[in-house]
Amino acid sequence: MSLRAVEKRSLPDKVFEQLTAEIVSGRYAPGAAIPSERELSDTLAVNRHVVREAVKRLEQVGLVKVVQGGRTTVLDFRQTAGLDLLALVAEHADANALEELPALLVGALEMRAGIGVDVARLCAPRAGAAVGGELLALSDTLAATRTGEELLALDQRFWQLMLDGADNLAYQLAFNSLIRAVHALRELSVPWLEQELERGEYRRPIAIAIAAGDAQSAAGATRAALTPPADHPLLAAAARGAGATR
Repeated sequence: MSLRAVEKRSLPDKVFEQLTAEIVSGRYAPGAAIPSERELSDTLAVNRHVVREAVKRLEQVGLVKVVQGGRTTVLDFRQTAGLDLLALVAEHADANALEELPALLVGALEMRAGIGVDVARLCAPRAGAAVGGELLALSDTLAATRTGEELLALDQRFWQLMLDGADNLAYQLAFNSLIRAVHALRELSVPWLEQELERGEYRRPIAIAIAAGDAQSAAGATRAALTPPADHPLLAAAARGAGATR
């Protein structure tokens, strides 16, 4: 995708989005210089103040380094960016480079699994039976739902209840980035979730353990629910994609 003039609304956001897509897709490689303010202003048909604000945002998320009086250099975001970039990478993933998408989703889901076990462990003793009851009701609703888009929303609600019960801000912020990434790759995440929910009894064992205040059982049930079988096709696709990029 080449740079193009942007609509006259939310201009810094639009410029930021275009430049982010160029960088995370690899079109601007680490160490390369992005076009100057004047060049970007001319290409995108915006004033230099808009470009400057967008580039400042790129620097804040760890995509570029701005050198006073010099060129703005692209950084290797894998070494410099934080979790907040995960959703941006997913949202701007090149749909033509399909081998990269499974690995990106699997990475997000593996992180969700690691966090999820500890969220369940914290939630069980802190949240109480009322939250456990809500989770059990949601489990029943998940089991009766057959539309993938609805499953995503309901499962997000399930995890939000657990996060509220765990009362851990760091996990909440990480979850926000993970859920954005998962929702950005719906064509892959919906089939994964459908299989995961069926295999894990629609989260019911997790809900039962939390309702009982049993931290160890809640963690174990979450680990079992979020661990995919070794022969899952998405894991194989992710491994092929990782091999292709080495």
